[in-house]
Amino acid sequence: MEGRPRLLVLTTVHDPDDPRVRERTLASLAEAFDVTYATRPPGPTRGGDHSWVELRGGRVRRWFGALRLLVAGRYDVASVHDPELIPAALAARLLRRRRIVVDVHEHVPGQILHKDWVWRPLRRPVAWLARRSLRLAERFLDVTLAEDGYHVLFRHRHRVFPNHPADGALPAPSPDGGLMAYVGVVNEYRGATLMVEAAAALARPLPLVMVGRVTDEKAAELRDLAARRGVDLTLAGPKPHREAMEAAAAGTVGLALMADVPNNRWSQPTKLWEYLGMGVPLVASRLPGTEAAMEGYEAVRLVPPGDAAAAAAAIDEIAADPSIREAAAAQAPSIAEGLVWPAGEVRAHYLALAGR
Repeated sequence: MEGRPRLLVLTTVHDPDDPRVRERTLASLAEAFDVTYATRPPGPTRGGDHSWVELRGGRVRRWFGALRLLVAGRYDVASVHDPELIPAALAARLLRRRRIVVDVHEHVPGQILHKDWVWRPLRRPVAWLARRSLRLAERFLDVTLAEDGYHVLFRHRHRVFPNHPADGALPAPSPDGGLMAYVGVVNEYRGATLMVEAAAALARPLPLVMVGRVTDEKAAELRDLAARRGVDLTLAGPKPHREAMEAAAAGTVGLALMADVPNNRWSQPTKLWEYLGMGVPLVASRLPGTEAAMEGYEAVRLVPPGDAAAAAAAIDEIAADPSIREAAAAQAPSIAEGLVWPAGEVRAHYLALAGR
């Protein structure tokens, strides 16, 4: 009897607990594949459905470790989640005829234009190279997308596996815990300073809880600002997805105050659906992608990007009117049930690539 196909899931950059990589792609494919998961240490917090391989060292050393796995590893299909790994994936495809999926999480060229670690004069050339890399991936590899808006980066249409929460990933609506919640990477492009400024401008103060990865430098900066502005700030750090959602479920309001930069403009952040799927009202930046995604939903307030006073006014409105959170709780079941990670479609796609 033919054994289960083998899958390599690979990321050198993302957090090992990244929800799209670990809790959606890997978890759904582990039902049909024997999965090897290669990441930087300390590895995922939850095991049981895969074998973990540590990619050691800095970013360059991890890249070469990933190249070795892609070229010489034993697998039927690989799932790659970092655009910088496209050259390694192309080498494995051209040298060994491997079947490799490149899953595009971001508008990569737009993201590079505001990357602090890329020297400013080089950002446009590097963004151009990223676009060319994606076009090569389109030609030689299999491409899947997290959002339909990323089709602008390619010549042809590709499968979209929308970044909705996995089935059963969200806790049920919980009582109002009297706090503002944010889940995600804590940096300027996700509105970190703006959230503290908005908290300082509230008519009725609320604690601000941020759950997610943050650098030591940014954490110190935010704590200093919060102390000076009289804001009760908790930086909870990264947590497994379920724990992060349980922390946010107690929010009076969930925040998604994204900056108006190219990578965010047409994005539809997963946290939009996560907050609403738990019955938490939402205050978000009025960006084209977010505005299109949130059309018709109650308990959503969109504010101009970068406007702390407008964000504070929207938060005050929600905090002062319990009926808004009640409306969010009422619509939560339909959102949680209707906007779900397409696990079956993902399995079918990968199994077809594996010849099953």
